[in-house]
Amino acid sequence: MAASGGRLSGTGDSPISLEMGYSTDEFIRVLPGAMRDWVVTGGPDVWQVRDSAGELIAGVRIEPRSERVIGALRLPVLAVTIDLGGAHETLMREFMRRFERGFHRGGG
Repeated sequence: MAASGGRLSGTGDSPISLEMGYSTDEFIRVLPGAMRDWVVTGGPDVWQVRDSAGELIAGVRIEPRSERVIGALRLPVLAVTIDLGGAHETLMREFMRRFERGFHRGGG
């Protein structure tokens, strides 16, 4: 998930930047489900995530990058920027938990 392979964390002071192995279409399909009962609006490159009361939790922006090519294997790459600047700390943590869980791919 994260370029560094570690868990994501956000303080809200600065955007979180990631490189993710997702195509734009995959990302668009996963994001609303990952946020569960929160409202996701916008697209195709910029979204807003709000809680059920309408409070803005995060802004999410994606930008496709060049595929990674390893022999015959081609992997999509998205640059993802998450801005948690306006959310309460509890909501920021819950957003990151949902994001990590929703975008986690199976495996070891």
